[in-house]
Amino acid sequence: MDTELLGPEELQKRVSSFLKNYYLNDMHKDRESFYALTPVDIKQYPLVACGIVLNLIMDGQLAKADRFIEALPNTDMFYFIKIGILVVHPKTTWKEFIDLLKCLQKNNISLPNVTLTAGRPSILNGFNDFSRISPFLQKHRTEFIEYLSSLYERNVCPAIYSQCLAEYYYQINRIIDAEVLVSRTIKEFDKDSEHRLLFTALYLRTKILLAYGKTVDPASYIKYIQRYIEETGKAEFTYNLDSAEVMTALYESERAIVSRWYKNKAPDEFVDFNMLDTYRYLVKLRCYIIFNNHTALIALVEKLRPLLESGKRHMDLCEIDLLLSIALYRAEKKELALEAFDRALKIARRRKYYRLIADEGCAILNVLIDYIKEKGESEFLMELLEMTRNMAITHPRYLKAELKNNATFNQKEIEILKLLEQGKSRDEIAEYFFISENTVNFHIKKLYSKLESTSVTQAVWNARVLGII
Repeated sequence: MDTELLGPEELQKRVSSFLKNYYLNDMHKDRESFYALTPVDIKQYPLVACGIVLNLIMDGQLAKADRFIEALPNTDMFYFIKIGILVVHPKTTWKEFIDLLKCLQKNNISLPNVTLTAGRPSILNGFNDFSRISPFLQKHRTEFIEYLSSLYERNVCPAIYSQCLAEYYYQINRIIDAEVLVSRTIKEFDKDSEHRLLFTALYLRTKILLAYGKTVDPASYIKYIQRYIEETGKAEFTYNLDSAEVMTALYESERAIVSRWYKNKAPDEFVDFNMLDTYRYLVKLRCYIIFNNHTALIALVEKLRPLLESGKRHMDLCEIDLLLSIALYRAEKKELALEAFDRALKIARRRKYYRLIADEGCAILNVLIDYIKEKGESEFLMELLEMTRNMAITHPRYLKAELKNNATFNQKEIEILKLLEQGKSRDEIAEYFFISENTVNFHIKKLYSKLESTSVTQAVWNARVLGII
């Protein structure tokens, strides 16, 4: 039985309570009701226009959203509704964004229900790809803070500026500067109860710790975030907490956390596609890599690409090509892998997304090395190689793929692996089981094959990564 559609009056009530008890995902669940509204409904209940446009954007129908905006009545009410919509529209340029905020200030109008993060763990790449503003941050501090006061309480605007700057510093590898700023913003966002922004700061703190080579326990990390995010901000961010936990778990090769999310909570791009799930799709692409599902990865990348291009989401475009290059390289499609990496590298270099590449660590290292061999060394590439190599050394288990042969291990093989892990020799293992050393060698040879290894050290390491021991 079909769900009964909501009327325009009820929808207007829901939109008016946006970010209080009604969030973007709630709005997306109501999209059929919004899409069923008539021009008469929209004229009588103007706020429902926001719900229609935001749903079109979430559904990736940007051209249709543009046509709808252009067709809205030319009245004062709809004029400011248009401004509110365009502030978060993915196709809005940096200059247009500033002009919109200037218009709001001139007319003494604020839009406190607008969120630049849209549930994403980064302000610079939230609903709109605000990574484009990064080169302007240091030059326009006063103006930027003043403009933000149309969207947020004035007292928290300096902290938002600091958070944007911290994200920019992180990308250009000024890690210490990023850490100093993000430590301040966490305190400010918590003090001012800006829970929708606190998630972005805590997420960046975790990335900084990983960049320093620290071990971050995914479960503790999520509990830490949940402790900060109280009930008023929880609804907007709970949706992405599990995928943020998986992203951290991938660095520590916490396979159980990754598998559970992949099987039970990962978004299904074939059933209910939603651009609000972009971050979750990026996490799912990484799951496709470790589970050797390269065909599904390519399909999702090519589904996302035209939508990201139309929305000018440069950071996300860079990331999907990075992940595509990793998958193609592992599928032994080296030429195609280097083509995808070259596309990602051009965006990263132009927009200074250095850490975006380096944070892929051991997963992208061989692609980068082969790229340098083919294209030649440069100061930029060698600096990028050093950053990437450091991540590969400190997080060697990141995106380790499952074994291609789907091997299973019996109890004796697991016990032999544990003894090898303890440094036992082959003759000592033979004594443990009352078997000959030749029989031990036979078992170890089978383990090499199953674990796709050529040495005891490599076999033990792969067994650890896969959770066998």
